[in-house]
Amino acid sequence: MKKLITIIIVISTTITNGQTLKDSVNVIYKNYFDLLKTKQKLDTIAYKIDNFEELMVSNNKIIKELSDAELFSLKKQLEQRTKKIINTTEFVFASNASLNAIKQLDATSDYLTQVSSLNNPNNSDLGFSLSHDIANIIEKNIIKKNKKVNGVKKSKFLLFVDNIIKSPIAQTISSAIPVVNSIKSIVNLVMGSALKGKDISIDDVIELKKSLKVYLEHYEGLAKAQTEFEQNLGNLDIRKEGLILLLTQYTKERTNTLSPNSIPNHGKNLTLTGLINKHYTEKMVQQKVNQIINLKPLDYNVHLTNNLLLYPNYALNQAKFIRDEIESLSNEYVSILSTYQSTLKKVLEKSKNIGDANKIDVKISELDKKLKEVKITFSDNLNLYKLNTTFKTLMEY
Repeated sequence: MKKLITIIIVISTTITNGQTLKDSVNVIYKNYFDLLKTKQKLDTIAYKIDNFEELMVSNNKIIKELSDAELFSLKKQLEQRTKKIINTTEFVFASNASLNAIKQLDATSDYLTQVSSLNNPNNSDLGFSLSHDIANIIEKNIIKKNKKVNGVKKSKFLLFVDNIIKSPIAQTISSAIPVVNSIKSIVNLVMGSALKGKDISIDDVIELKKSLKVYLEHYEGLAKAQTEFEQNLGNLDIRKEGLILLLTQYTKERTNTLSPNSIPNHGKNLTLTGLINKHYTEKMVQQKVNQIINLKPLDYNVHLTNNLLLYPNYALNQAKFIRDEIESLSNEYVSILSTYQSTLKKVLEKSKNIGDANKIDVKISELDKKLKEVKITFSDNLNLYKLNTTFKTLMEY
């Protein structure tokens, strides 16, 4: 049970780093751990055959007395067993490929770049430019054709405003939060100036706040959508890493059954892909199976009771769990993207009162198109058809 305990500890450690997800992750993997606890492990976990040599001698004696029909039946059983052992490599390979596709969540750069560009204060895709509009609002509500504002030249005052909006932080971070902070900083700048002289009244500040409110709501809406999107991706990432651990453990169990201790403790430093490439390719497993069987090619009963060629039924249940969870994760990722898009649409629709309605409709259409491309690319890379095909083949025998 040492390996099972190890994987539980590792996943527990992962959960500790994100305590808010503890309950959901526990629920997700409860069935898997129950499966392992309720099934007697017949392979790499503490399986021993007492008097194994004596058993083999007895089997050799019995096999000589078997009829041709009985021998044929044993031969078919062995063929089915070896097919499961070998086909499991393809299932593991397909599962890992699908998980690698999910790991590339951030590869949707084209779509996300389109979204993040909306946070640029100079962006005018929606029919307005924040930096341009705020400059106009300041001139209209605060400067009012004056050459100075409480002793500060108009050009200098507007330069301060422009610098706040176009600050390096607001430009380099895709989040809309810096833009929101910049707008609030401009209000603070004006309020500070209002305290230093008579050129700016309290009514001017109130009017400025009213004028900027729609912009604040727009960028706060973008910020909220992005924050929720990133949190949802973070939750998904925790589940994905847990599933990678389970698939890694599953791969080690199947490998060490066929070749005991072939993956020692230092093997834990290998990635799942590295583990498969080094120890668990179809060719490697096929060669090992052939090597074992070729020692006594006609002693089918001996091979069926050979500890190295065991394939317990619960291994199929484990495979089903892994397959189902990969499908669930992929569906959830698509759902997260769709929810993000839906929230963005609501924010953009609401902002038609400050931008160009036609341009906003065009932007929404562009984002819909980009999201569709993301989903198609993700589905191709995920290749659930391949995963389900390998799983179906595994279950046929």
